[in-house]
Amino acid sequence: MTVQSNNLGMGKEQVPHDLVRGIWQCMRLHTMEGLSTASIGWLALFFYAIQQDTPLGAVWDVFVGIFVSYATTHGVFCLWNDICDRDFDAQVARTKTRPLPSGMVTLSEAVSAFFMGLAITVAVTYNLLGESVTLNMVPIWGLSFLYPLCKRMIWAPQAVLGLTMAACVLPPWVALGNEYDGNLSLPTSLFGAIFSWLVYLDLIYASQDRVDDEKAGVKSLAVFLGDNLKAGLTVLGVAQVVFFVRAAQHAAAGFYLWTLGILVWTVSVPWSIMSLDPTDRKSGGRIFIFNAVLVLYITAVAAVEVLVSR
Repeated sequence: MTVQSNNLGMGKEQVPHDLVRGIWQCMRLHTMEGLSTASIGWLALFFYAIQQDTPLGAVWDVFVGIFVSYATTHGVFCLWNDICDRDFDAQVARTKTRPLPSGMVTLSEAVSAFFMGLAITVAVTYNLLGESVTLNMVPIWGLSFLYPLCKRMIWAPQAVLGLTMAACVLPPWVALGNEYDGNLSLPTSLFGAIFSWLVYLDLIYASQDRVDDEKAGVKSLAVFLGDNLKAGLTVLGVAQVVFFVRAAQHAAAGFYLWTLGILVWTVSVPWSIMSLDPTDRKSGGRIFIFNAVLVLYITAVAAVEVLVSR
């Protein structure tokens, strides 16, 4: 008998136990997601370098530290997300083959790996970026811990994820020797831009699972908005463009960042919204990947701006 892949209440699809592969997949090390997370910190770093007239070579150590810290943070808390969501994941067609619901790794193994990974993340952050940056990472780690729990408590867990990722623009500010006094217009604008973009991006991603999430009882802004999903995306799209424009103004951005960065980003927003087909489960995934690549692209443009103008 053939079982439809989008039915709920089906038995778990068991796969052979494989600890290394299972933890690797739980931490999303087989994807580019960790690189996209690091690129948020890099993007902020390059905006600050443009504003402060800092040469590219002078931020290399911070660049490397952000990559290691943010990538390990992303992996460890993806693992934590899978630990918390293992019962939900078993009921959703797209996620039921993940390592925990499929039996590739056990719960005790995943919890042990999480605490080991968290300790490693704190250690590498401290050693590469110092005490002040490590302290600025604490709110990011705390919000990352709370995010999967919020799926059971509030209808907008994406807002918690947005705050988590928006906070990633702050450690680079401190890493370059800045304090939280004086003019904070640039980090504030970047915070607003990344918050709006992450909620927007996660709404697109969540559109893939909206039907299954409703049946499984997952609280999600995509479920809450229902048929008004694109209206919500439009509001968030306008907000992110406004914040990015303000950030470019505060950074005194030049030709490359304005034309190849901000303009391209602005055009991408209506394209993404119009291209999203809520009736096609794969549509959200495709646009999600496009936006993940887009943030890498604008980060590269910001790096070029630093290189050619300093």
